[in-house]
Amino acid sequence: MRVNISEKTIRTSMLVAGAIVLSFALYKIGAYEKDSYVSKKTYADLRDVYYEQSLDRVAYPSALNAKAGALTGLPTPVHKAKPEFNAKFSDLVKVNEDIVGWVKIEGTRIDYPVAQGEDNEFYLNNDINRKSNVAGSIFMDYRNELGGENRNVILYGHDMKNKTMFADLVSYESRWNFENKATIEFDTLYGDGKWVIFSAYTTDISFDYLRTDFQSDEDYQLFLDTIKAKSLHRSDVQVSAKDSILTLSTCSSAYKDARFVVHAKRLDPN
Repeated sequence: MRVNISEKTIRTSMLVAGAIVLSFALYKIGAYEKDSYVSKKTYADLRDVYYEQSLDRVAYPSALNAKAGALTGLPTPVHKAKPEFNAKFSDLVKVNEDIVGWVKIEGTRIDYPVAQGEDNEFYLNNDINRKSNVAGSIFMDYRNELGGENRNVILYGHDMKNKTMFADLVSYESRWNFENKATIEFDTLYGDGKWVIFSAYTTDISFDYLRTDFQSDEDYQLFLDTIKAKSLHRSDVQVSAKDSILTLSTCSSAYKDARFVVHAKRLDPN
């Protein structure tokens, strides 16, 4: 039996389908814009807290539970030689005990608290208040040990369309930015640190730039030579197996599974 479907019925079905698709798209856009607004306000408020505390900071010894991030307020026994707590984080760890530091690159919009979770998944889609948000957080690799010996400290963040989080990393495709915005400030619960950029490049996920364990100094040196050689721009900064490095990683739209990576060497505080 042949069924005749009128042109009107077909047009009506197409209009309904189109309306559903449009409604879903508008919902997604609305949700993204809402998350973006909340994210911007959240981090703006935390900057006020952090920089106000930085101005009033008074360094004092204190025992800190590194895993929980909880201040005990007890003096550090001299014989145990525990690291001194960085007082400017006193208020931030009350906001979230997972906060382990703050990263800033002068001349960019990168100026954020850094969290560390039990894995590398949670803070991809949760903000610094542990609330679901498409912008997520800037976070340190769970394998890195705060206050420990880390040859490769790794920070992750999204490449957001509104140019927040780690979106400005991609600006290091420009040689001018590479040369003139080369200093990264990464302060942690145990002290302040400055790092100088020596490599920036796009890669795919098959390249293991996220290594944290190395079999020997020679193995580590080979890794350093490899990531320096991959850089889009030549750098005069020398890196050796004695150095610690900071790796900043974000997604890239260059191709499928692409990542944009920036590496920096820790500067001697002396």
